[in-house]
Amino acid sequence: MRIAAVFFCAALLPAQRLNIFETHLASGKAAVQQSRYAEADRQLRAAIADAQSLDPSDPATPARTAEALETLCDLDLLIGKYEEAISLEEKAVATIEQSAGPDSHDLAPRLVRLAGTYRAGSQTPKAEPVLLRVLALDIRALGPDDERVSTDYDSLGSAYVEMHRIGDARPIYEKALTTRVNRLGPDHLEVSGSYENLAIIEEKDDKPKAARVYYEKALAIAEKKLGDESYSLTGILDRLGMMLRRLKNYGEAEPVLQRSLAIREKTLGARHSDVAPALDNLALTYFSDNKFAEAEPLFVRSLQIWLATQGPYSPLVAQALDNLGSLYSAQQRYDDAEPLFKRALGIRERQDIESLSNLALVYQAKNDAKNADLYFQRAILIGEKGLGGEHLEISETLEAYEVFLRATGRIAEAKKVASRVHDLKEHKDAETPAPVRKAEK
Repeated sequence: MRIAAVFFCAALLPAQRLNIFETHLASGKAAVQQSRYAEADRQLRAAIADAQSLDPSDPATPARTAEALETLCDLDLLIGKYEEAISLEEKAVATIEQSAGPDSHDLAPRLVRLAGTYRAGSQTPKAEPVLLRVLALDIRALGPDDERVSTDYDSLGSAYVEMHRIGDARPIYEKALTTRVNRLGPDHLEVSGSYENLAIIEEKDDKPKAARVYYEKALAIAEKKLGDESYSLTGILDRLGMMLRRLKNYGEAEPVLQRSLAIREKTLGARHSDVAPALDNLALTYFSDNKFAEAEPLFVRSLQIWLATQGPYSPLVAQALDNLGSLYSAQQRYDDAEPLFKRALGIRERQDIESLSNLALVYQAKNDAKNADLYFQRAILIGEKGLGGEHLEISETLEAYEVFLRATGRIAEAKKVASRVHDLKEHKDAETPAPVRKAEK
């Protein structure tokens, strides 16, 4: 008598399922670190599928599932798949919320990640209610002056700034300041950071006097805690100096920016790439103040640093060439300006309307009508092709071209260009809504 063999397929034990999940998750993380993104995607999706078979009675299962979802979310953010990343982070939050409940403080770090994912995906308005929820959870669990609560206020304030809601950002940053003063005292470095945030808000709201007060408070605390030559002072000095320059308070801006430059040079060395922006800031201030002799060597040094650190084809090099060329043009040194604008134009692969327009103006000033006409026409042609025919910069170039045509006696052509400028402005005005008057209280 023949006895049939019976085979039993043993189900995987919970420990085995967990081991498979952890293997896929670890392999996915390793592949991300090695920039093997396709393999990482495959491994992490397998980990997410594995998570569905984990023991639902194990209290660690929701957190493991959320970790797999969030790791794939980070990968999608890295490679620019923002919609997919947002969906994954929303699922991670839902997983923890279903397990722990909507009022659990365990949700807070996941909600912070969700808000950050919305902002990374240019969906900042969706981040607002999430950040408000984080704030409420942290206040309830940790108290109103906890360090995380201060950070929550900062995150919410920066989201409002991102949405251009300055009026909403101001009281939020003020609350962040209050929590830090209550917790740390009035002279802590974190308080300095809050003053700087408020200064930026006031500056954006066109309130330079209030901004200056906050900048100077931030600077005083930082100096007291870090010393007069700390590199950490340069950010505050740069912001204060550039604001003073925009206000045309050049005499006050210059020593502030000089100090920032001196600190960078002493800390980093004279040829470090972080020295170049400070050189530019100070040089532009001298330029605006008609101190051309002081500006020129700074622009030259900046150009040399960008060439050495970024290479000859960097946009930063093109900007440095334009800065130096503009300085020479302002001094009527057109033969010096011309090759710089040409080099900048070459870097930008002949697609930059600013460089073309600058060259046209140089040739016009040199009474080289042929080349001036050529570069004006190229600027307009490339600008309309690259920027769109209704772009503001096209209108400005057309206006300059009209002046050139009239100066060279080409009145009929100038009238046609003037008509084009008029049409552009009418089109622009038609697109701009009338301001809405608020009802008086």
